[in-house]
Amino acid sequence: MNSSKTDVLIVGGGPAGMMAGITAAQFWPHKEVTVLRPETDAVIPCGIPYIFGTLGGTEEDMAGRAPLLAAGGKLINGLVQRVDRERREAQLEDGRIIGWERLVLATGGENFIPPIPGTDLHGVFSIRKDYDYLDRLFSQIIPDVHRLAIIGGGFIGVEFADEVRKRGIEVHIIEMLPHLMQAAFDLDACVAVEKQLRQHGVHIHTEARVEALRPGADGRRVGEVQIADREPLSVDAVLIAIGVRPNVALAKDMGLTLSRSGGVWVDAFQRSREDPAIFAVGDCAHKQDYFTRKANHAMIASQAAAEGRIAGMNLYGLRELRYNAGSVSIYASEIDGLAFGVAGMTQTQASAEGFPILVGEARMPDHHPAAMPDTTEIYCRLIFSANTLQLLGAQVLGGRTTGELLNTMGLAIQMHATAPDLASMQFGSQPRLTPALHPMVAATGDALRRHYALQHPCLSGDSHASL
Repeated sequence: MNSSKTDVLIVGGGPAGMMAGITAAQFWPHKEVTVLRPETDAVIPCGIPYIFGTLGGTEEDMAGRAPLLAAGGKLINGLVQRVDRERREAQLEDGRIIGWERLVLATGGENFIPPIPGTDLHGVFSIRKDYDYLDRLFSQIIPDVHRLAIIGGGFIGVEFADEVRKRGIEVHIIEMLPHLMQAAFDLDACVAVEKQLRQHGVHIHTEARVEALRPGADGRRVGEVQIADREPLSVDAVLIAIGVRPNVALAKDMGLTLSRSGGVWVDAFQRSREDPAIFAVGDCAHKQDYFTRKANHAMIASQAAAEGRIAGMNLYGLRELRYNAGSVSIYASEIDGLAFGVAGMTQTQASAEGFPILVGEARMPDHHPAAMPDTTEIYCRLIFSANTLQLLGAQVLGGRTTGELLNTMGLAIQMHATAPDLASMQFGSQPRLTPALHPMVAATGDALRRHYALQHPCLSGDSHASL
């Protein structure tokens, strides 16, 4: 039997696993770090929707291995069948056995397929992080599609719809909630995204519950989507993009504790409950909200990568300055020039949790003067605690600067920044690159104006001060 040993074995080569490997190799250079993944060729998860439009091919969305190898890590192919915790050994499907000192589970997630009739028909698919599957989807299935239904109006559904319609395919998004992306955004942002999609020919069906998928004339391929209390929608393909569930089959076999939300229970350093030498990161690991500590189901590559870094730093000794304080959930995307994103809580979420809130808003051009070429309007909304003035969340609608604006706001949340902190923030300004006033500073100023108007209404006379 082929046996080998490594100091650190990381099972899974997605964003969480690769980042755990890179970080472990950097922080523990005297240890051998091995990332084990089943795929020879891995894709960048966030880039998958763009394969079908902007990138124009699966080979354009390849995840590189160079950073791991440059840091001193190893990458091998294989699939773990079982793990012996006592012997510290992992057995692969091909019979190989790998011994380890530290084990990191980065087994990712599995697409949720709803229990409705017809999901097994030809032409019904979901998005998998598998090169061969995606390449077949791109080259063999999508070219024959004329009308596509997407079940699920979250980020993946919206991004896929915008990309596929670029190929001349008629696209219909079916969403149970009143608006697309309603779980992640406040209403005005949802409406703006819907308007942008409709302007580009995407058909949107909201408050729509799918009852069944029915076959076409051949009896094998999907032919229509039956929506409750509506006429059937004729289609020749269906994408199911409802969500992802943690892939914890291996963790269950190992006897690790799972949280009620389904992920592997981990502490602030990504360690499992049963064994401090076993870690879990990414979609397979339990997540908690940064503010409430409730289960957080945001499964995004940036969060997975952050957890990978935390595990990599803490494998052989706890570094108290780097631990998982909870998920802030920073999202961003773009549809043909309209970028949109959120960091932390929305106004709706904060109110629902019972936080007394203070809201600040700002609209401005993203260059100065506004006559500069390629200028786009930015809309920024900040949510503060009305009691402490601590930043709870932010939303942005804008152009190319949206992503980095949200990253800045996400950092401010994690640094426990308050409205006075942000109002006095120093920032750089350049006419072709930035607004004259930082949108976060402008929105904070609006929030503080309302705050002080509430405290001193006789001085301000501001009737627009209550939120």
